Amino acid sequence: MRRASGSGKVTAGGTLSRAATVWIPSVITALAFGLLYHFDLVGRVRLPVLLTLVAIGAVSDEVSNRKLRAGVGSVGLHACIALQLLVVTAIIYAIGWGPTLAVGYAFVAARALDEIGSKVWRPMLVWSLVGMTLGQCAVAAGLVTSYVKTPYVHGLGALSGLGMAFVIWMLGSKTEQNERAQAALETGMASFRQLFADNPQPMWVFDAETLAFLEVNEAAVRHYGYSRDEFLALTLRQIRPAGDGDRLRALLASRSEGVEASGGWRHVLKGGREIEVEIRAHTLQFNDRAAVLCSVQDVTARNELEAELRHQAFHDSLTNLANRALFEDRVDHAIHRHARDNRLAAVLLLDLDRFKMVNDSLGHSTGDRLLVDVAARLTTALRPGDTIARLGGDEFAVLIEDLESSEAAVAAADRVTEVLEAPFALGGKEVFVHASVGVTLAGIDGGDAEALIRNADAAMYRAKKAGGSCHRRFEPDMHAAALARFELEADLRRALANDEFVVYYQPILTIDGRRVVSLEALVRWQHPTRGLVAPMDFIPLAEETGLIVELGRLVLHKACLQAKQWRDAGHLDFTMAVNLSRRQLTDPELVDDVVATIAAAGLEPSVLVLEVTESVLLDDAGLAIARLHQLKAAGVRLAIDDFGTGYSSLSSLRDLPVDELKIDKSFIDGIATGADAAGVVQAIIRLARTLNLDTVAEGVEDDDQLHELHALGCGRVQGFRFSKPLPGDQAGELFDEPVSSIGHLDRPDAAGDDEQERRAS
Repeated sequence: MRRASGSGKVTAGGTLSRAATVWIPSVITALAFGLLYHFDLVGRVRLPVLLTLVAIGAVSDEVSNRKLRAGVGSVGLHACIALQLLVVTAIIYAIGWGPTLAVGYAFVAARALDEIGSKVWRPMLVWSLVGMTLGQCAVAAGLVTSYVKTPYVHGLGALSGLGMAFVIWMLGSKTEQNERAQAALETGMASFRQLFADNPQPMWVFDAETLAFLEVNEAAVRHYGYSRDEFLALTLRQIRPAGDGDRLRALLASRSEGVEASGGWRHVLKGGREIEVEIRAHTLQFNDRAAVLCSVQDVTARNELEAELRHQAFHDSLTNLANRALFEDRVDHAIHRHARDNRLAAVLLLDLDRFKMVNDSLGHSTGDRLLVDVAARLTTALRPGDTIARLGGDEFAVLIEDLESSEAAVAAADRVTEVLEAPFALGGKEVFVHASVGVTLAGIDGGDAEALIRNADAAMYRAKKAGGSCHRRFEPDMHAAALARFELEADLRRALANDEFVVYYQPILTIDGRRVVSLEALVRWQHPTRGLVAPMDFIPLAEETGLIVELGRLVLHKACLQAKQWRDAGHLDFTMAVNLSRRQLTDPELVDDVVATIAAAGLEPSVLVLEVTESVLLDDAGLAIARLHQLKAAGVRLAIDDFGTGYSSLSSLRDLPVDELKIDKSFIDGIATGADAAGVVQAIIRLARTLNLDTVAEGVEDDDQLHELHALGCGRVQGFRFSKPLPGDQAGELFDEPVSSIGHLDRPDAAGDDEQERRAS
């Protein structure tokens, strides 16, 4: 790259051609001498001799300068300059005008400085002073004629010498300064050219008028794919998309001096691919032409990354749906549109039923694939303009705008529940998952996005409480219920921390011997202000929040300690039954917790009976069976609770390592009056005998039920006919009481609490 400069070396007379600086002054000098002879103003030297001296001076001057330009050492430098100046001295003193023509030295010095450089000015100064000194000596000796009479001739000579010395010093110093400046400029230009050529960013220079490329660096050649010759045959317009033409013309029309930076440009590579670039441009003169120097940065990858980061900031990384932030923003816009244009919009909040079971049984990766499939199905069930979001976990939200009526929102909720009814194929298995949906309307069920989503959440929990796989419209009382549920959850967490839970025990007796053979541990919450809270009021919430795992661990610990206390008191022939929830059964630490708790209490594992409901076993038979086998291997006994309600098959029952079947209370209620219930109970008892399992009838409340169970051959019974759940100290007394006093219906002191205890149990 070459950038044009202003002028060359600066001298007193300016820059002249070599011919002008050598021969023209010699001719002018000869003519001047001719005039001086004409007016008889020269010394005794004849004109031909003088002209010969002038010619010799010109030739010697040119020869000396050539040698100086070719490069000589210090001695040669002084020799050449001495030759030049002594010839000049001979001429000016020969004609009698020596002191007055000292300017001749300055002229010779100026020409030498222009052609040779600053290295000559010091020798010039020395030899000009030597020459003048020799000339003045010749004048004093009478060897040459002087038109200035003594005694002034030597004073004039001295004055002229000083003036001549000052001029030569000034010209030499100025020339040195110019040479240093020129050297610095050339160094800077060389650095600039190197920086331009080796810069890793594409750079080029283009003509400000024609937009033709004047120079490009290697980085531009590599990045754009053109060869250097191809690049220099193009114009700036040819590497830009057609759509950038107007903006390019506007930018060029408004360009100013200095550096300008602009972004948002697109360039086209040789292969046709478009890239996004940022440009820094600077106007300059290039080969005497107005040009623009550009540095180009390819920001395609950076812009794509920024776009991806913006997308991630407002979208769920797993499903690629909108996230909570984007969803709330769009809900706010929908609310404003409703207020301005009365455009109806609805928010649907849905939570997947039994998703936790999928995660726990099949693994989180399978759960993630299920969430992705659910998102895909929701997309197909709704309109392209509807906003679908994943708010977190298994919770999704939908914003539907421009509805005709509230019924359209309900219809959309129906479509959502219907589209999820078909099974999902995950890892070679069919997984069924449904959704509970809450529905709210913008401007009706909430004034802002937060309220609208919160109320949809309350409606969704009402749908979940109704059994799931359905939808509910928000009603004002739902907010109060949701608030109460929130407060209850906070109380539940505090209760675990403050040890507010107590364990009650209900006896299980043999139907023939009427003796206590087992006790079932049932948790109660001794709330500081509400009193004794029944399990049905907090167990579902504990299941939902996952606190049931910690609560179950607490109940197991207290039940084992109580069993150890009774056994230490001499009561050895009984077992302790403790319920396991669905979440506990899927907890990978369950077996270790059970083994550690038994060991800490000092119990034999066979004293503990763990009860699991039949419905829990049906949710994920594979995981349940594996976990039960692990527990059985640890030495504990196992029982199926609420048997008969889950439709488990005989083949699956044979795979379960259980010891007891507990017949559900719903069959016991009708056993004395309905043949169907009695037939079911009889079938269960016979099945248990076939599989060598004990049977326990739950919820026995009167003698008729007891007599019928005895006739059917049931082995054990449990229920209010014998005792309600009791605190540990009271339950321990049952070991010592006579059988006739255990029957609860014969105890008037407890009759008033029957209904409450039934609910609690």
